Amino acid sequence: MSFDRLLFGTAGVPNSTSKKNNPIEGVRQIHNLGLDCMQLEFAHGVRMKEEISSGLRKISYELGVPLTSHGPYYINLNAREQDKIDSSVERIIQTAKISDLCGAESMTFHAAFYMKDSPYDVFDLVEKSLNVIEERLSRLDIEIELRPELTGKTSQFGSLEELMSLTKSVNSCCPCMDFSHLFARTGKFNTEDEFQEVLDRLTDELGAKALQNMHIHLSGISSNSKGDLKHLNLEESKFNWKGLLNTLKKNDCRGYIICNSPNLEVDAKLMKDYYLA
Repeated sequence: MSFDRLLFGTAGVPNSTSKKNNPIEGVRQIHNLGLDCMQLEFAHGVRMKEEISSGLRKISYELGVPLTSHGPYYINLNAREQDKIDSSVERIIQTAKISDLCGAESMTFHAAFYMKDSPYDVFDLVEKSLNVIEERLSRLDIEIELRPELTGKTSQFGSLEELMSLTKSVNSCCPCMDFSHLFARTGKFNTEDEFQEVLDRLTDELGAKALQNMHIHLSGISSNSKGDLKHLNLEESKFNWKGLLNTLKKNDCRGYIICNSPNLEVDAKLMKDYYLA
C-alpha cells in the first residue's frame, strides 16, 4: 500500500476505547480521534475469531484506517532446541495468516536472541527461517511484508545493519524501524544529523523506495548499558522525537508511525499534530 505521507496510529486498541479488548471498536476509536492507522498486537499469542478478522477488514476499509500487526513476543529463531525454532516459525506464519485475513499488509516481530552465539551465525539462522516462511506464505498465496523489528536490547538480534542485510537477502523482508530502540541500543542517533545519517544509509543500501514505505515504531524510552528498559511517554523521555519527525518530513518519508508510549493515542496525536503543523 502506498501513502502520500506518514500515517500515525497506536500499538493496539487505544486506551480510550470503550471496549478495550475489541479491535473493531479500536479502529472506530482511531477514526474518531483523527488518527490514521492501528497495529494489531498479537504479543501474547495469535488468537482471533474469524468473525472479528472479517469485521476488522471491513471496518478498516470503510473508515480508511489501514492495519499493521505485531507477532508474539516468544519468537526466537535462534532457540537452543529445534522444536522451539519450529514453533517460532509457526507463530510468524500464524500471525501472517490472521494479519492477511484482517487486511494488514505489514507485520513486525522480534526475530531472535543472540544467546551468546556469534551474530554472524544468528544472522544465517534467521535468514534461513525467513526464507522458509516466505516460501510457505507464497504457497498459501499470502502477500505480506515481513518486518523484523529494530530491537532495543544488545542481547537481541535486530541491529540496523542486520535488518538491512536481511532486506537484501529475503524478498518479502523490510525493516521495522524503531528509532526509540535504536537510541536505547546504541546511546546515539538522537540528533537531526544522526537521523539523517540513518535515512541516508537506508537509501544507499535499500534504494529510495525504503523511505516511501516505512513501518516505524516510536515512543519515549528509558535505557541502560544493555539497551532499553521500558517505554515512556514522549515528554518523560530524552528521545528527540521532534527532531526525528522534522527529518522524516524533510525526506518525504511515507508509511506508518506506530506509537508505543503507555499513553498510546495521546502521544500518537501529539506526533501527528506536530508533523502536520
